[in-house]
Amino acid sequence: MENKIDRKKVLTVLSLGAGVQSSTMALMTKTGELPKPDVGIFADTGYESKSCYLYLDFLKKVLPFPIHVVKFGNIKDDMLKARGTTNFVVAPFYTQETITGKKGMILRQCTNQYKIQPIKKKIRELCNVGFNKRFPKDKYVEQWIGISKDEIGRMKPARDPYILNRHPLIEMNMSRQDCVNWLNKNKFPLPEKSACICCPFHDDKYWDFMKNERPSEFADAVAFDKEIRTISRKKNIKNYTHRSCKPLDEVEFSKEDNQLDMFENACEGLCGV
Repeated sequence: MENKIDRKKVLTVLSLGAGVQSSTMALMTKTGELPKPDVGIFADTGYESKSCYLYLDFLKKVLPFPIHVVKFGNIKDDMLKARGTTNFVVAPFYTQETITGKKGMILRQCTNQYKIQPIKKKIRELCNVGFNKRFPKDKYVEQWIGISKDEIGRMKPARDPYILNRHPLIEMNMSRQDCVNWLNKNKFPLPEKSACICCPFHDDKYWDFMKNERPSEFADAVAFDKEIRTISRKKNIKNYTHRSCKPLDEVEFSKEDNQLDMFENACEGLCGV
C-alpha cells in the first residue's frame, strides 16, 4: 500500500479577477470575515475595461495583502498581429461558413494562455520553483477562486497536483447577489463585470450597457470585431464576437435577461468574477 504524504501548505493565493465575486472575497479579508491570503494575483490580458483597472487600483490601496499583476501579452494586439498564421490566439469567436451559412464556435484557449499559465508561473516564482522544475511532493499551494453558489457548476479541481483550489464563497453559501448585498452593506464600491472588452461571452444585456454607458469601449469592440472577420486561415470562414454572426454595430441587442450566461462555461473561474 502506498504511503500518503502529509503535505505542507507553502502559499495561499487569491485569484483576483476584480469582478463582484473575487472582489467580495478579497474585501472580506479586510473586514476580518476571511483570513488574509499571502498574496493576490491578477492576470491582465491587456484588454480589460477601464473600470476594471480602476477597481484594481482601488483594491491595491485597501487590501491587507499584496497584489501581483501578471501579463502574458496584450491579447488584442497579439490576435491582430498573428492573423492568418499558426500563432493565432484561439478565442471563442463565433464562426459562419460563407458558402453554407453554417454557424459554429472556435474552441477557447485564450484563458489558459493569458490567465491560467501566467498565474501558475507567478505561483512557482513565489515558491522558488522553476516553471519546468518538479514541484516538491510534500508541499502545496492553496488557491482561492471567486465562484459563488449560483455558479457551482464552474467548480473544478486544479489541473496541477501542487495546487489545491478552494471556494470560500461557496463555503459561506453566498450567491452573486449576496456578494452585491455585502458590498453595499459594507459601503464598498461595486465593480463592473470583469472581462475583455471584446469577449464573445458577453450577453446582450452587457453589450447594450457598453454601447450606451461605455461608448468608447464599444467603438473599440466594433473596430476589433471588423478586424477579426478574416482572421482565420480558412478563407471560407468569417469570425464574429456576437453569437448572431452579424457585425457588432448592426446587432439589435435584446434587453431581456433570458440568454444563457456563457460565463457558466468560460474561463474556469478566472474571468468574469
